[in-house]
Amino acid sequence: MLNSLTKFMFTKQCSTLFRCQRYASHKRFYRRTDIIQNEKKWEVTLDHRRLKTPNGRVLAVNTEPLARAIAAEWDAQTEHIAQPTMHLTALCNTALDNPGKINSHDITSYLLDFIATDTLLFYSDEEELRALQEEKWDPVLEWFCKRFKVKQEVSKNLEPPPITTDTRAVLARHFLSFDFPALNAMCFGVEALKSPILMLACVDRYLDAKDAVLLARLEEEFQLSRWGRVPWAHELNQAELTARVAAALLVIHSSSERHSATQKQSREQSV
Repeated sequence: MLNSLTKFMFTKQCSTLFRCQRYASHKRFYRRTDIIQNEKKWEVTLDHRRLKTPNGRVLAVNTEPLARAIAAEWDAQTEHIAQPTMHLTALCNTALDNPGKINSHDITSYLLDFIATDTLLFYSDEEELRALQEEKWDPVLEWFCKRFKVKQEVSKNLEPPPITTDTRAVLARHFLSFDFPALNAMCFGVEALKSPILMLACVDRYLDAKDAVLLARLEEEFQLSRWGRVPWAHELNQAELTARVAAALLVIHSSSERHSATQKQSREQSV
């Protein structure tokens, strides 16, 4: 388990490094982006110069689709480079540089502790809102319990719900089945949704990113339907959260698909 200081630093890394980095504004200095294959890795180039992380490492990823998506992120920049919106680049930089010097077990412990504060485990006392939550959230919780063969209570009287030892063990094994870049991305998505359960549902393709964000924002949307909304502000926030979750999922699925392809190739070679 993480001690309190380590957990604080890791939480700060997730919430600040992933989301609120203050980048100096840079003008676009390149004309075109491309990708190249270097042995089993894929790299992004800016005018034939290899893209590097803040620590000076070559930004190399394991799959061509992920490299193309990162290149598209850089190609989409206009006069100035808006780095805070480049979630794929930030995720890959963080996984490669690992500024917090953490490992997969650190991230797993953090995610397991997050379960007790999962948005989906806290229902409202307000009758109308609770009915909406039961309608929208109950199917996801049923999927979660069936998928991982666990039982999970929801909160009562705003106290964090109990997370059994068996549940923690099952989820720990599941989280540790992902490699470090995928777990790093998992944490990014969980921070955006405030819900490991919703993020796991997205990873399993039970939900897509847009639906998961709507479920995470259910109470806010309920209140907005009553009191009104600022037309552009709430849509912008929803789009930003969806972009974060979608970026995390692309990294996770790219990593998982590569792992599956490697296993399949190994089995075929052994036959």
